[in-house]
Amino acid sequence: MSVTVAELGEVQLIERLRCRMPRAASVRVGIGDDAAVLRWGGRDELLFASDMLIEGTHFTRRTTPAQGIGWKALACNISDIAAMGGVPRFAVVSIGLPRGIRLSWVDGLYRGLRRCARRYGVALVGGDTVRAPCVVVDVAILGRVPAGRAVLRRRARVGDRLFVTGRLGGSLASGRHARFTPRLREAQWLMRHVPVHAMIDLSDGLASDLWQIARASRVTLRIDAASLPVSRTARTVRHALMDGEDFELLFAVAAHAAGGVPRAIGRVPVTAIGVVAARGAAVQLVNRDGRIQPLIPTGFKHF
Repeated sequence: MSVTVAELGEVQLIERLRCRMPRAASVRVGIGDDAAVLRWGGRDELLFASDMLIEGTHFTRRTTPAQGIGWKALACNISDIAAMGGVPRFAVVSIGLPRGIRLSWVDGLYRGLRRCARRYGVALVGGDTVRAPCVVVDVAILGRVPAGRAVLRRRARVGDRLFVTGRLGGSLASGRHARFTPRLREAQWLMRHVPVHAMIDLSDGLASDLWQIARASRVTLRIDAASLPVSRTARTVRHALMDGEDFELLFAVAAHAAGGVPRAIGRVPVTAIGVVAARGAAVQLVNRDGRIQPLIPTGFKHF
């Protein structure tokens, strides 16, 4: 009997697909990070990423304005490029639309896309349009990063200190998921001033994305619950860990350089939340009473 994707889970599905894909010599980093890293012969390397938004899964037209959906569709891709230490340059946008959707709604979607593109210097250069039973917005983005400087998930080291930007949780409840600011400026500041070993943008929730770094780097991350920067909307540590769609940065810095990480970059707070404690993939939560327990993600799951 065939296993379903729900039984396999997203992480194992991606790994299954990764193992079956051919690998070209020009691909320095393929499936498994926020973006692929591609060699192309210049002083820079290319970053290539994509994200898809599906009506009923990532948004509803009833609760999220079209302009907000357009902004989010491009901004979450820019966030991926930022987490790799790169700068976004070009994007293509493909849309699936029900036949009865109003043109005014489509115009609003593209106003959001254009507004985000202008703000972050991204050229929208093409895409595709198809009929679909619900709204689908699929963006693919190209960025650049100096050769050899891309920040990967797999390079966290024992002793590194862990930090996050911004405040966590409550993104869907507050509507922030459709008007967030990708941390491109903050990532570029870090690239210039701090030796960042690993970084990821927080899309599926802090707990899930901690595990992404733990698995990729094969290390144990230990997080201090009392240190987590909980948003006013979230209010609780659980929501800060599990809600998702924060699009903040989680990054690991060498212990000797951690003192160089400021408490804020511009107006965006930066918070130390834990340490890379040992070898072996695991995530632990230190409770306020000092108890250490395994941290198991219970937030959003694609399947």
